[in-house]
Amino acid sequence: MKRFVVNIMATTGITLMILALIGALYGARFLCIDSVFQSFGANIVVYLGLILTHRFESKYVILESLLDISYIIGVLFIFGFIFNWYANIPGWLLALMAVVIYLLGCSASIYRMRDDIKITNELLQNRNRQITK
Repeated sequence: MKRFVVNIMATTGITLMILALIGALYGARFLCIDSVFQSFGANIVVYLGLILTHRFESKYVILESLLDISYIIGVLFIFGFIFNWYANIPGWLLALMAVVIYLLGCSASIYRMRDDIKITNELLQNRNRQITK
């Protein structure tokens, strides 16, 4: 549960930073508070859906990634329609944001896994040293 909440918060933070960057490039002066809560809600729905899709593993990693990205883009398009995001941001840019955020999330997961593997290997080496003594 803790990891779920941390992931949602991290993704929401990345989302808001990208929204702020895009807004700055288009000359916006502020980010509406509604956008923060709408992004948070979208991220919750995305993560709930990803939990369901990850229960079914496939031996094709690219297919899983395409399914994840398609689901995320679908959720964002639905939220965009509900909250009228298209008045401020084009659909293709919303899709691009989804892909960038997904790739950043995957990169963070890979980095975390590398650290976990390194720590596990160190613990195993220490254990092996203790056994051989």
